[in-house]
Amino acid sequence: MNIDMPIHSQSDVVVAGGGPSGLVAAIASARAGAKTTLVEQYGFLGGMATAASVGPFSPFHYDDQQITMGIPQELVERLMAAGGSTGHLKCVPEYGSGSYMAYFDREVYKQVAFEMVQEAGVRLLLHSFVGGTVVEGNRVRGIQVANKSGFLQVLGKVTVDATGDGDVSARGGCQVQWGRQSDNLGQPMTMFFEMANVDTEKLRAYIAAHPEDFEWTSTLHSRTPLPKHLNQHYFVAQGFRKAAAEAMAKGELHLGRDTVLLQSTMREGMIVFNSTRVGKLKGTDVDDFTKAEIEGRKQAMSLAAFAKKYIPGFEHAYVCSTGAQIGVRESRHVIGEHVLTQDDVVEGRRFRDVVARGFFPVDIHSPTSGGGYAGGSTWIKPKAPYDIPMRCLIPKGVDGLVMTGRNISAAHEAHGSLRVQGTVFAIGHGSGVVAATAALTGVEPRHVDIHKVQKTLLAQRANLELEGLALAPAAD
Repeated sequence: MNIDMPIHSQSDVVVAGGGPSGLVAAIASARAGAKTTLVEQYGFLGGMATAASVGPFSPFHYDDQQITMGIPQELVERLMAAGGSTGHLKCVPEYGSGSYMAYFDREVYKQVAFEMVQEAGVRLLLHSFVGGTVVEGNRVRGIQVANKSGFLQVLGKVTVDATGDGDVSARGGCQVQWGRQSDNLGQPMTMFFEMANVDTEKLRAYIAAHPEDFEWTSTLHSRTPLPKHLNQHYFVAQGFRKAAAEAMAKGELHLGRDTVLLQSTMREGMIVFNSTRVGKLKGTDVDDFTKAEIEGRKQAMSLAAFAKKYIPGFEHAYVCSTGAQIGVRESRHVIGEHVLTQDDVVEGRRFRDVVARGFFPVDIHSPTSGGGYAGGSTWIKPKAPYDIPMRCLIPKGVDGLVMTGRNISAAHEAHGSLRVQGTVFAIGHGSGVVAATAALTGVEPRHVDIHKVQKTLLAQRANLELEGLALAPAAD
């Protein structure tokens, strides 16, 4: 502990990062009775969904079965009540996007997130960047932050690493694996951006009339009528192969991939692009991260100009928003008591210490290729939903720490499934309850009573599917 650095606060649980996993972890921890502090580097919550314009929410479903429930589902319902979400729309076909997606308004999301954490009694500390980990021996005691008040320590009995990149874990002495094991490369980063004043009817007509120009397309459908103030037509398309090839040959398109991926939003006439690709740079290295931001925006502006010239419906469109930062798909994987594998995911493996469930396909954007799923990327659907055991949240050899979100203990391939928001929400729910249970019972997270954790999660309406689990193979 740095005795020269002032102590800002001491809590039962400190959550570092207010993205999807950290947001839900903090709410779950506070509702479980733990005094909880949530630290966030921006002036709002939501992580990549609000800071990097990543959306819509990826599925909460495997086929038509809803897997992610509890606090994440409550968030969707609160957004819908506030006029800020479509709810879950069925994706047909599901290839490329998953079975369902829930569109949301980022500004409504920011407000609803504040309301939910405050109602739970969470203490918020915004505009605070995690710069270090407070460690005594092999035990994490909290985090060091930099903000307008200077350099401060935020201490807790248990700390939850929801930084996405495993910053707290890495600086706390945990073992980490960067990206995939073969070459330490992670999935590419993406600068999301939106264009307004798009003639979406003309765009949809082109997509329908030229299926040969696309790798895949999907439409999305609501089970109930959507509010009239929302867009009524939802679609996703990856392609525009002919135009992209022509523009690249002429030097008119600078892009890190060979096709364009775009989709509708909640607002008529507005389209979001998930198309830029910045590979072979590390989001955990400040110089690489700077290069990625510059390159991501360069690609975004080039793509916007391309869309206006080449894609029907964009003739009078303009860029109306970009992410406050580039979106990071993958970086550190913290080594825990169990490393989730591709087989665990694809085989739908069950574990007795389950604290969350996954279901999304193994979706890997190639770290080295600019092609889609037919050009080096991966899309493998699990045979069934799979369990994420508590041991994936517990780092080897370090106490007082719980991992959450995309930095949990998982191989590159398994991470390709669990990294999406629908699953990361559920992981956050599990980690928040694990941390609170450990803090309130005075034991290390690795020794927490899993039955108490599961009982609390079920009381908070999480989905663990425990029935019949006693017949599953013993957890290794």
